[in-house]
Amino acid sequence: MLSSSRFIVAVHAMSVLARFKGKGPVCSALVAESVHTNPVVIRRLMTELEKADLVKSVAGRSGGFELNKDPAQITLADVYFAVEDENVFRMHKTDPSSSCPVAAQLGQILTGPLRAAECALHSSLAKTSIRDVASSIV
Repeated sequence: MLSSSRFIVAVHAMSVLARFKGKGPVCSALVAESVHTNPVVIRRLMTELEKADLVKSVAGRSGGFELNKDPAQITLADVYFAVEDENVFRMHKTDPSSSCPVAAQLGQILTGPLRAAECALHSSLAKTSIRDVASSIV
């Protein structure tokens, strides 16, 4: 199963922005240096975070990115759903008319447990804010 690091990189970037809150915009190069990635990766993530109204971009020579909300108001769930696919689990194609009972019923059987797992993930991430993360960094 493939796993994405987009969420972790986004939390890292948001934590950098939280630590600079009130000091002006932070350029993508500075965030990228902290994350150990390319500034283009950061700008792409920031575009998605901006669409979710979590950050704002500031144009110009001294521009960059700033949090669009108080860090205490931004949860890890907000960040997760801004940069990751809405569904955590992806089902393979099933054929409800298949002669194989597994192929015909697996999707229906797993719908409830997978939905419950996604709800648990959302609930857990919603308990932690970007402020919580940033303020825990010494």
